[in-house]
Amino acid sequence: AGLEAMTLALMARGSASYGYAELQRVQYEKSSSIGYTAAGYDWASFDLNTIDKYWDDMFAVFADCVLRPAFDSGQFNLVQNDFKVSVQKSLADPYNYAVAKLHEKMFAGHPYQADFAGTPASIGSIALSEVKDYWASKLQADRMAIVAVGNFDADKLAAALNATFGTLPRTGVALPLVERHQVAPAVYLEKFEKSKGIAYVRGDYPIADVKSPDFPTLQLAYSILNELLFSIVRTEHGACYSTWANAHGFQNPYGSLVVYKTSQPEAVKTWVDQAIALLASGKSLSVAGGDDAYAPLADTIGAYKAKYVNAFYGSQQTNAEMASQLAQSLFYFGDATEYLRFIDKINAIQAADVVAAVKAYVVPAPVSWIVVGDSATINK
Repeated sequence: AGLEAMTLALMARGSASYGYAELQRVQYEKSSSIGYTAAGYDWASFDLNTIDKYWDDMFAVFADCVLRPAFDSGQFNLVQNDFKVSVQKSLADPYNYAVAKLHEKMFAGHPYQADFAGTPASIGSIALSEVKDYWASKLQADRMAIVAVGNFDADKLAAALNATFGTLPRTGVALPLVERHQVAPAVYLEKFEKSKGIAYVRGDYPIADVKSPDFPTLQLAYSILNELLFSIVRTEHGACYSTWANAHGFQNPYGSLVVYKTSQPEAVKTWVDQAIALLASGKSLSVAGGDDAYAPLADTIGAYKAKYVNAFYGSQQTNAEMASQLAQSLFYFGDATEYLRFIDKINAIQAADVVAAVKAYVVPAPVSWIVVGDSATINK
């Protein structure tokens, strides 16, 4: 757990031609950055962000970091220590602790049990030789895609890529198959004495595959459910700081129900169920205001669609965000332009589709719940 992220972090710390100090200087002088993203179970990226003026220079540096990383032992010790501190700091937050403990239990025996961020024990046990082996065995052409977003001369870009990444051999390494995990309904209680009377509640459960028409329907359904949850759990009952539902579109997809910072963990599930039942009955929060808090979903779904589509495309305003979207579409759908069909998928959804998806995946879901709080709160 955390080996991939540590490997990428160390690649960003120097190459055969650019030591750490030189690499930092070049990035500063050319207003550029070389880094990585390893915030998911299924894929990670090694990234270059630069401007047109410095493209040639920075691409040469970037390629050297990927193809000829220095793997300096001194930098390895610093990276390992940084990761230890980061993980320990994350686990000092009770909600992050709740998620880590839930997935440790819920995904027991499944590849997702190995948290991509690592654990204090796993990070401390990783050796530099394992990082080198991971780089040699996993960063293969067969497992790699290159996404470029910018004002490129396509022929010049292709030539630069062929001269560098194009030299990587194809070894027949295959992407591993991620099996669907059968989650058992459960309630886990974890003590966190520093939470001082406040609990953190989360429940995860399996949902539709990302390629299924039901997945975008659930994404829209959760955006509607979020307003119901907030209205009932927080506004009406004053039971929490925030509350939400999410659809996590991994190869092993799952949904989440969260009540964040609550003093009434023993009561919130009743109100969460109330919000779910309202949506399953074809009702939503009224978007027109007035005395009626709820309205038929058939009357409000147009407004919810517009809001959700705007939010989706609002997260694609920079080249880096576009590159991430292209990579995600390519990885999960085999087509980098799949995201362009998103608006059509959302517009095709009817109120009856939302109701059917909620009834199929949320109402009967085998939820694994976790409640984190101090002893007195847990005893409730």
